[in-house]
Amino acid sequence: MDYGSAISKIIPGTFVPDIGSASGAEAPTVGPIPGNAGETQGPSFKDTVKSMLDGVNDKINASDQATRDLADGKTNDLQKVVTSVEEANLALNFTLAMRSKLLSAYQEISRMQV
Repeated sequence: MDYGSAISKIIPGTFVPDIGSASGAEAPTVGPIPGNAGETQGPSFKDTVKSMLDGVNDKINASDQATRDLADGKTNDLQKVVTSVEEANLALNFTLAMRSKLLSAYQEISRMQV
């Protein structure tokens, strides 16, 4: 999975509440209001993250299977095994970096005074 293109598909404003309202009587809405004419719906943040995590899980499982096949003698293609392990490692490191950024953003938002 190409993570850059998956991240670029996230539509701004689909998961951030609208806080620009001057009047306090109106509750902020999360994302676009369903049913607006001419509005294009893209994948939600949740769906994008889920598909990215599924891709990482698939890479880890493929790496595990390739390593088992090499250990069992089912394959002699060491390059394929090493490439598979490194792809899984990179995907996992990317996921951990995203998690760290999301947690720090959440902590920063939770420290904001309302």
